[in-house]
Amino acid sequence: MRPLLITMGSRGDVQPYLALAGGLLAAGHRPLLAAPRRFEPLATARGVDFAPLNDEMLALQDKARGQGVRAAITAARSVRPMLRRLLDDQAALTAHAVDVVVYHPKALGGPHLAARLGVPALAGLLLPLYLPTAAFPSPILPVRVPRALNRASWRVSSAVEAPYRGTLRDWRAGALGLGKGFRPVADLVAAGGVLHAWSPHLLPAPADWPARARPTGFWTLPAGDWTPPGRLARFLDAGDPPVYVGFGSSSSGDPEALTGTVLAAVRQTGRRAVLATGWGALRPGTEPDGVLVIDEAPHEWLLPRVAVAVHHGGIGTVAAALRAGVPQVVRPFLGDQPFWARRLHHLGVAPPPVTGRLTPARLAAAIEAAAALAPAARALAAPVRAEDGVANAVARLTDPA
Repeated sequence: MRPLLITMGSRGDVQPYLALAGGLLAAGHRPLLAAPRRFEPLATARGVDFAPLNDEMLALQDKARGQGVRAAITAARSVRPMLRRLLDDQAALTAHAVDVVVYHPKALGGPHLAARLGVPALAGLLLPLYLPTAAFPSPILPVRVPRALNRASWRVSSAVEAPYRGTLRDWRAGALGLGKGFRPVADLVAAGGVLHAWSPHLLPAPADWPARARPTGFWTLPAGDWTPPGRLARFLDAGDPPVYVGFGSSSSGDPEALTGTVLAAVRQTGRRAVLATGWGALRPGTEPDGVLVIDEAPHEWLLPRVAVAVHHGGIGTVAAALRAGVPQVVRPFLGDQPFWARRLHHLGVAPPPVTGRLTPARLAAAIEAAAALAPAARALAAPVRAEDGVANAVARLTDPA
């Protein structure tokens, strides 16, 4: 089988799709992964066929991050032509003979490519987005709603794509020859099917979802034979397990102030810490005693070696920390992050989400509260590690019945 996997976004959006591609490859299939060109080295290193997609919008986000409202407005004006170039890169994928398309909604073009190719399309969702339920509100809803409005809240998912519908219609007609008929992605997901790529131990399928929507388990990319830099290995060996702090691609708008708060909180706890600067959410000017600053390290390797993981609540970091059996402190910034923060607290592996004004005292207290939850985190890790989400997803793709 030749599956086409299409994803767009940060590393957290790409890495699960690369894990799925690796599972398909190991099962004897020939997956083609289409993703932002900056991730090509990750794919080729694992022997996965790769089709690079325009990543101008990611570069624009990098440039505009933390530069204020004027920069954000200027960036927004540039998005439409960049989006068209991204979609045109996806249109070029119709030159490949494939049997099924698995798509991340951020890529926008996935279900339309499948229609042009005449093959099935499944949404590969890293969080609940398009299948309404009365059990909980849409994870991307920015406000809390009464339980009676849970199902209605899911309409927000369709609103997210509204600014791009005109561009999508023109692209469908001009590049794919499909005409200007348009269906919201929620309708396409309902019609084509979905692979939910999270652990049922984190969030089980609600009773009002169809059986085909049950979560597969996380799509986890093994750390492989990654070797840590010498300074990281020496730091970990030199004392008690440290606190890990990393906020991925999330941003407070003032990385220096956020870093100062984090360092002051760590100092109050008397613990050592590893700070991962990621995409610039943290920007330390110095490296105090007992603190190691790194760009990044594979979470699957690093998190089992720390005492507490402090992060933004992105599902990739949530998954890695659950598998590592490490308690978590979540400082959510946007999107689905508050939703996962509340789930972790509900499961007893994290204190309440650290929202509102962040102070050293509040963060230090959350770190100490999380450390006391270590036994619960270790207990939950066992069933999560026992799952094989990639194998489950491969089985559903190759035997949809």
